[in-house]
Amino acid sequence: MARRILTLDLGSHTLKAVMIENTLRGCRVLGGFRHQRDPQLPLAEQVQKFCQAYDLRGDTVLSCLPGDVVLHRLLTLPFARPRQLEQTVPFELESQIPFGLEEVLVDFHLTERTAHGGTILAVAVPRTTLTEHLDTLAAAGLDPALVGLAPLAPLSLLQLAGRERQGVEALLDIGESRSSVVLLCDGVLQGLRTVSTGLRKAGGFEAFLRELRWTLLALGDHLPAFPSRFFLCGGGSLLPQLSEALAHAFAAEVVPFQHLTLSSVPMDLQEGQGIFAACLGLGLSEALGLSAPAINLRRGEFAHQGQRAALRREMTRLGWLAAGVAAAAGLAFALEVHRLSTRYETVRQEIRRVFTDTLPEIHTIVSEKAQLQDAATTLQSRRRVIATAAAAPLELLRQLSGALPEQVKLDLDEWTFDEESVRLRGTTTSFDAAESLKTAATALGLFREVQLKDVKTATGGKKVSFTVHMLFAQERR
Repeated sequence: MARRILTLDLGSHTLKAVMIENTLRGCRVLGGFRHQRDPQLPLAEQVQKFCQAYDLRGDTVLSCLPGDVVLHRLLTLPFARPRQLEQTVPFELESQIPFGLEEVLVDFHLTERTAHGGTILAVAVPRTTLTEHLDTLAAAGLDPALVGLAPLAPLSLLQLAGRERQGVEALLDIGESRSSVVLLCDGVLQGLRTVSTGLRKAGGFEAFLRELRWTLLALGDHLPAFPSRFFLCGGGSLLPQLSEALAHAFAAEVVPFQHLTLSSVPMDLQEGQGIFAACLGLGLSEALGLSAPAINLRRGEFAHQGQRAALRREMTRLGWLAAGVAAAAGLAFALEVHRLSTRYETVRQEIRRVFTDTLPEIHTIVSEKAQLQDAATTLQSRRRVIATAAAAPLELLRQLSGALPEQVKLDLDEWTFDEESVRLRGTTTSFDAAESLKTAATALGLFREVQLKDVKTATGGKKVSFTVHMLFAQERR
């Protein structure tokens, strides 16, 4: 189903409006409308006649305020989380403006996220100004869902046109008696100011350029140079001459908005892209969900009632849905816990059965895993001894016995055999007999070193005790 979006810009000299049709397939601009203001008539009456004359009705209504009726600051804060910004930005802004928080309404937009926090555009509008604006539209039967900031709205069109955003650039919205300057660096907002200088002011181009130069110096005092590109929008037949003057004064490229290619704008409406830049920016940003600096001053007690009702319905629906999801998740969790508990007990019983069948000699079970690992380590050690030994233990003992002289008698008390060495401890008849054992072991050629240790007379003085440590040759280990 098609949705019609009506956007309004109530300028100081001209009333402007754009109608956009938004469908599932995309959106297209249906038309742009404008009407010269009469300073002798109340604004509410003029808006009412304007809407009646062009049958301006929309499913969604958007409007904007000029830059000179709001206060704004760029704040640098050491955090960028929305909740922290919501709690901090109003009080930080209050310290920099001549109003208390009870007198203004504040909105903000995170323009840049850094490693140490973020840069925030904070905007405050007097409550009386916002009330007057909403009352003016209400007299014409209009209830805007969003009240934005006119100088920022055209930025959406630059994003839509796919313009490369590099270096220092400036967006100029030129009016009859006031102009807005938006300073950008690599596409990031660096400054914003509305000055009381337009094309109809005394002094002409020279006065305007002089005021613009001072404004750029003030906004970009931390930037390396003047803008190398100007984007130009606004109304008036003098814009072509202003483009030439800007290009000459700043040695910069000047891009009028009517030269931008916007797929949603028909060819016959492209000439009006500069005039309706704020309305087009608001409407297309709403229709396409663009990420240009988003300021909506309809907050708090000024929040759009249609949005509140829709939000309440959506929150109620989401609440019931969340409750159902939580109940289903709780039941699924309980069933999964029961299933895992049953499976765990089954697996544990099977582990105990396998352990008992494998190691029946162990009656005290402390940790099946640790005890099985110890048993496996012991078996692996024994396997390595058998696999790497130069001869089987009994064969080695036989060879050693055959190499000893027949008169040498040995009584062995200990025989230790592992993958690195053989250790013998026992007694013999004399010191020479113990030395003969060392000589015989060396002669076998199986050991890289044979050590005879602890040779001493045994208790009673009739025998000699000894220890022989025989280390296998390196290549046999």
